[in-house]
Amino acid sequence: MKLKMLYAFALAVCSCAAAPAASAAGSSYPEAGRPISVVVPFGAGSGTDVITRIILSGMSKDLGGNFIVLNKAGASGQIGTEFVARAQPDGYTLLVATNSTHSGNPFLYKSLRYDAVKDFAPIGRMTINPLAFLVKADSPFKTAADLIGYARQNPGKLTYGYGNTGGQVSAAMLVHMAKINTIAVPYKTTPQLFTDIVSGQVDFGFVDFAASRPLIDGGKLRSLATTSEERLAFAPAMPAVNETPGLKEFRLYAWLGLMAPAGTPPAIVERLNRALNAALDTPEIRKQLEEQTSSVVKTTTLPEFQSFLSEQRNLWMTSIQTAGIEPQ
Repeated sequence: MKLKMLYAFALAVCSCAAAPAASAAGSSYPEAGRPISVVVPFGAGSGTDVITRIILSGMSKDLGGNFIVLNKAGASGQIGTEFVARAQPDGYTLLVATNSTHSGNPFLYKSLRYDAVKDFAPIGRMTINPLAFLVKADSPFKTAADLIGYARQNPGKLTYGYGNTGGQVSAAMLVHMAKINTIAVPYKTTPQLFTDIVSGQVDFGFVDFAASRPLIDGGKLRSLATTSEERLAFAPAMPAVNETPGLKEFRLYAWLGLMAPAGTPPAIVERLNRALNAALDTPEIRKQLEEQTSSVVKTTTLPEFQSFLSEQRNLWMTSIQTAGIEPQ
């Protein structure tokens, strides 16, 4: 009996000591002079990279610490994502997770060297980024229905390109739902895809507005529609793909979120969530994101971001299966 009482007492002492320790971890974070590395699993200058740097400028002010952006591109974001999954869970190595790394990859690849759910501690959503249905500026296609109608009359003649999972799944969904026959052309990088759409080497593609809007505004590309559920505030005349006859159920968009390695102290995760939301609520940061990258900005609590991740995982799983894409 005495041994049991001593054991219970020891457990109680440990539990009481753990709470202040966790709290202290949050209050002393980040340490003065110690930078926080944020891994962007895509290349410098990508939409993900641009959005990240805008948001981190606001978070740096709130936290009073410095951020270092590390671009670790490759394999649809797998290289950078695995790097963070194996990092020390101390709050000093974070990941910019995306629909590619956490919604699409688990269902596009037979095996991943990271677990999108178990290996990470979600911090908060950064942005939602609808994709543009792109053709060259002087394309004869003025609407999604125009392109689909032509493809039905000319099976196998149109080509589409993609440089990430968002582009791949969106185009495959369109082809499947519209019942058309086209040729898919994979690209390692989005800039090369832009070049080939502009020159007419490929006929269409889906790319987020964060990357494609400068070319749209510059008269190089035309967006026939957006993949979001409804029309966008910055382009109210542009229809959503789901307004096209036969595509009522079409909806898919890119998203960015901040994550830490699993096991990161909850107090640090909560502190980062507050800093992220404070940055997103800063008028100049929000304006930059909305006007420069066409992002949809809405803050999330930790439970809200968890629910969002679950919803997106299910949506992308269903979309990939509907499009008939076989895991590689």
